[in-house]
Amino acid sequence: MIYKTDGLQELKAIYKFVWPLMVTYLLGTGLKLVDVWFYGKLGPKVMAATSLGSLFVTICGLALGNGMVTAIDTLVSQAFTGAHNSWTLGVILQRSIIIMGFFSLPVSFVWYYAENIMVMMGQDPQLATLAQVYINWAIPVLFPILISTAVRRFLQAIGKMHVTMYMILVLFPLNFLVDYVILEKLDLGMQGVAIQNFCFHLTVLIIYTSFLYFGTDFKNKYWPGWTQDACRQWKTFLKLGVPGMLSVSTDWAFEVCALVTGVLGETSLAAQSIVLSVNSFLLMIPYALSGALTVRLGHHIGANQPKKAKLCVILSIIVGFCLVSINAMIMFGFRQPIARHFTKDDLVTEVVMTLITVVSPCHFGNGIILSGVLNAFGKQYVVATLNLTSYYMIGLPFGIWLTFSYGWGLLGVWSGVVIAGLIKVIGEAWYLVRYIDWQEECNMAMKRIEDQELPL
Repeated sequence: MIYKTDGLQELKAIYKFVWPLMVTYLLGTGLKLVDVWFYGKLGPKVMAATSLGSLFVTICGLALGNGMVTAIDTLVSQAFTGAHNSWTLGVILQRSIIIMGFFSLPVSFVWYYAENIMVMMGQDPQLATLAQVYINWAIPVLFPILISTAVRRFLQAIGKMHVTMYMILVLFPLNFLVDYVILEKLDLGMQGVAIQNFCFHLTVLIIYTSFLYFGTDFKNKYWPGWTQDACRQWKTFLKLGVPGMLSVSTDWAFEVCALVTGVLGETSLAAQSIVLSVNSFLLMIPYALSGALTVRLGHHIGANQPKKAKLCVILSIIVGFCLVSINAMIMFGFRQPIARHFTKDDLVTEVVMTLITVVSPCHFGNGIILSGVLNAFGKQYVVATLNLTSYYMIGLPFGIWLTFSYGWGLLGVWSGVVIAGLIKVIGEAWYLVRYIDWQEECNMAMKRIEDQELPL
């Protein structure tokens, strides 16, 4: 089946997982780029407010939820090959949905008072008021977004990467049409941006649930019906998920950059939005490899295959380094066309081009796939520790110091992010070489599966 031992077969197996994820991530980020393009037509104030609102919901909710469901990456991918009862996988999904429901309650409360929080943080009151319009429409779809995230990670963990790819292929032209009608033809401004975001996320949930119900053998193979077993073993899930929330704090670092630069004015915030969108788009390629590696490695570990797991990691690291090198060269080499594509404002263009020069090297810190390896082992706490240390104790404080003490502006805070990313990847590599015992990790996975598994 999937357990051929030589390198060529392993590369083929990784590629089978990578390419649909790559298409999914690129098109998903492409959706955001299309949105940014339409937002840019509404003027710098709406674009800046949308960026601010999006950043707030990401930092104060979505990134945390995305980190929590990294527990699915570990538990489901290992149970897929290691569990004797396939209903165990569905119960893990149920457990994650219930936990996401509880998680969404305090997040909704924070979002409701987002305007006050942003003003307290020094953001422009007018921008904060507009951003609150965006956030108010996001509150009703918070739980649907979290459910969709859990379902997506579940499908990836069982190797069905193509499902989300097909969904994005359908959504891409539909989203473009909705953007065109609501934002350009009807010219609803900030209200239109909020409505468009609401409709998009509701559509995603409808497509996912429809596919699970009508399009697969999910009900028969993985879904035992709602069961009380979903209310047990929360400790195991949270032990992985809570550090997972901190392990995605790399994403927060990019968003913190924008929050910090929000006090530098509309030009800086607009430039930040463009660079962040392009940077995120290019990072989707190595992120796809990381996602595929997490699943593939989890399958090997769950099947007690330590040698094949090690081969999988070595090959993926080599491929990952090549990918991020290409990404960095593309971003630096095409910085002027990139800037001109998104804006005609000469000042914003100049800032974007200068910023890309600094941002390009961050791919080596954030694009290498070692975090995916550690997540597959259930070592989210290691990733969290390294992220918090490198970004929030070293990189970001240093960058903010450069920004405000030396007047570096955007260049200062992004310099801190680049330095932090390089420190993090060095720390992850050191931990893997120094502390990982491959057979012991397989043994721990077996114990984890036994604790989760339903009786036959």
